[in-house]
Amino acid sequence: MASQQMAIANIERIDIITEEPSPRVFSFDTAKEASAEAQISAGAENELRIKNQILAQNITEDIVKGFNISFTDTTFSPDVFALVDGGESTVHQGGNFARYSAPTAGEVVDRVRCSLAVYSSEKDYDGNSLSFTAFIFPHAFGSPASVTLKDGEFFAPSYTMKSRPSKGSSPMTVLSLPSLPVIVASGEDLPDSPVDGKTVILAAVDDLFGSDSGITSGTYAIYQDSSFVAL
Repeated sequence: MASQQMAIANIERIDIITEEPSPRVFSFDTAKEASAEAQISAGAENELRIKNQILAQNITEDIVKGFNISFTDTTFSPDVFALVDGGESTVHQGGNFARYSAPTAGEVVDRVRCSLAVYSSEKDYDGNSLSFTAFIFPHAFGSPASVTLKDGEFFAPSYTMKSRPSKGSSPMTVLSLPSLPVIVASGEDLPDSPVDGKTVILAAVDDLFGSDSGITSGTYAIYQDSSFVAL
């Protein structure tokens, strides 16, 4: 049986939802590059060899611990910078960015854990988007951000987040979605006219539709038969 082949291109959006009692949502469509590198506990091969003969081998497999996700933005978002780097961002009375203070040198930083999703799109022959592919990394936290400034070029901050899920959890989920999700933090954020089988939401809080719905913070749901169903 021939395998399905999907032509995936672009970074359509990145969503970050903090794993806090009152989650914060960071969503931006200005990233130009993203990569995820598996972090493994390497296995070993111990062989019993007598002269030119291998009598036995004791082999242990590689074990995935999580992923290191790196991405580069084309704009400077102080809130995202503070979340990843672990410092504090403040604003003026009018709400505009005022100051960022990096974590204190020489001290351990307790960075906020997050769910990180990177979206790409499946393209058709005519260039239209057939669907959207979400690469989701749970329980991620930031690391010191890199700063590179070049004369004549826009500042493009580079970030690295480390996803280290709990034991028994998947370190990465890939979802095929019919549309980019609407981020929902309350009933007021729900789409006014959802389309059956097409409208997708990303829950930013727990129990939007009750504890039995399975729709909790960081999970996706699609509109089917007059209600949203967890994916």
